[in-house]
Amino acid sequence: MLLSESGGTAGLALAARLTEDSTYKVGVIEAGIYHEGDPTLLIPEFSLPGGQGNASYDWLLETIPQPGANKRIIQQPRGKMMGGSSGLNLLAWNRASRLEYDAWSTFSDSSGWSWAGLKQYFAKSQTIKQGQVNPFPGVSPKQSAASFTHGSANGPINVSYNDIYSDIVPTYVKTWNNLGIQTNGDADSGTTIGTYNSRMSVDRTKGIRSYSANGYFAQSCSRPNLHVITGAEATKILLKKISSKYTATGVTYTVGSKTFTVNASREIILSAGTAKTPQLLELSGIGNPALLKSVGIKSLIDLPQVGENLQEHVFSIVEFELNPGHQTFDQLTNNQTFLAQQTALYDTNHTGWLAANDAALAFLPFQSIASAANQRALLAAFDSHVEAYKSTPLQSVQYQFQRDWILKGNVPITESIMFSRGLVSPAAGQSYLTMLAGAQHPLARGSIHINSSVPTAPPVINGNYLDNDFDVQTILQNVKFLLKLAQAPPLSLIVKSVTPAANTSDADLIQWIRNTVSVGDHILDTAAMATQQLGGVVDSKLIVYGTNNLRVVDASIMPFSIAAHLQSTVYAIAEKAATLITG
Repeated sequence: MLLSESGGTAGLALAARLTEDSTYKVGVIEAGIYHEGDPTLLIPEFSLPGGQGNASYDWLLETIPQPGANKRIIQQPRGKMMGGSSGLNLLAWNRASRLEYDAWSTFSDSSGWSWAGLKQYFAKSQTIKQGQVNPFPGVSPKQSAASFTHGSANGPINVSYNDIYSDIVPTYVKTWNNLGIQTNGDADSGTTIGTYNSRMSVDRTKGIRSYSANGYFAQSCSRPNLHVITGAEATKILLKKISSKYTATGVTYTVGSKTFTVNASREIILSAGTAKTPQLLELSGIGNPALLKSVGIKSLIDLPQVGENLQEHVFSIVEFELNPGHQTFDQLTNNQTFLAQQTALYDTNHTGWLAANDAALAFLPFQSIASAANQRALLAAFDSHVEAYKSTPLQSVQYQFQRDWILKGNVPITESIMFSRGLVSPAAGQSYLTMLAGAQHPLARGSIHINSSVPTAPPVINGNYLDNDFDVQTILQNVKFLLKLAQAPPLSLIVKSVTPAANTSDADLIQWIRNTVSVGDHILDTAAMATQQLGGVVDSKLIVYGTNNLRVVDASIMPFSIAAHLQSTVYAIAEKAATLITG
């Protein structure tokens, strides 16, 4: 059995689970290396930006110019290392709603891909630190106690609440509450609407990031049936036709300037992530025959939806300058004495501000942030785009769910992420409250494809970000609500100024959104798990259509965007895949 380009989040988790059975012999091909003990990745405060934008950790992928974002090229960070993007993310550990996972089962031929079918695998991946207090206003003791029941005692990923918070956090949460947005004290229970304190993938005992490499891999790396090749870039999956289907027999890969081939006796699992998985499938002759012919690759399996249906969360940043006297993460850059004290504290007992991060999220439907008139306008924009857009069968089903959720208000459509620090050119000596205003179920559908038969050439990423009025208006309504938030007590008592200005016109705000929109690093759906009639790439057992033994196990199989940060769901996919493979 061979995992190709799989040292990432799902790949290492799957390899660890499979090698628990000594009858499985697993080889892993990984383009990066294991950054063991690297503070850039491990210290929670350093996770922003962490390894993003650094070729030692990041594939440095980017989109083509995006017309909806004023033709800007947008960075699309992806982890190139043992642990993949679980070593690059901002540590948030949360789940989507029950309804969103239940929607997944509609696309495949198995009801096992649902909230009930995934719940045990969410639990299996994690260990929740017990005994912590959730300090957010509005959390009842009953909710707080219930929130500790969603994990196992020995999962490889340690998750926890922060031990330290900025003093602006209670003020921030109370202002949401005053505007009618309640605190959700148990958001992992399947109902995610509200503002809440997200757990983080942080091991509080050690004060470090807990991720696929120092979790799953560290527990399994000494097993004699696990073999890992690092610094090795997979270039092609070898396929042999047997009867009516193809059998994956091996993988070619490069190390430096040399090319090697390794064979697999049982199956090959592709776990290269949403960007690299479609690239490897197409390099191997699986995809749209016309596209493959255009770059001189022989088409073996006709699967035109490989690389299609790309979905991503998009955000704009609203920044509030604060009155003097508040404790925020800006202290670490504004006060060198404080930084030295915190560094010494972290080095001594792994606590303090360097061991912390921001964790306040708000997931909301339009009913919570937009007037009735604006809700009607949003729905009209949705219908107008869907009517004009040439939807595939898969997209048509996706859009039906989205419309239903917009009408009923039972699934979050927007997210706001709070940072107690400045992100956009902060002025020296100032303190900030920054919020990301995001769209969780955008209408835009993009693609990731090769445009060269050279395996090391980066894929072409086109997110089509903000290519429709609905997505623009979604972010606009979110931004306007955050500006309203800044003017409401008690937050208004500590806010000095806001960017963009609170009195900016809608037209100017839209231009600002197009000029500032960025991505949430949550790309998915380029190898969708769905029936072949709908345009799926893999079936409910994650086997690529037209093959006997080639599976995909990563975020690319998610059949539909979710209102959540992806890492806990990706681990659940890997855990479920292990059960599917071993029976």
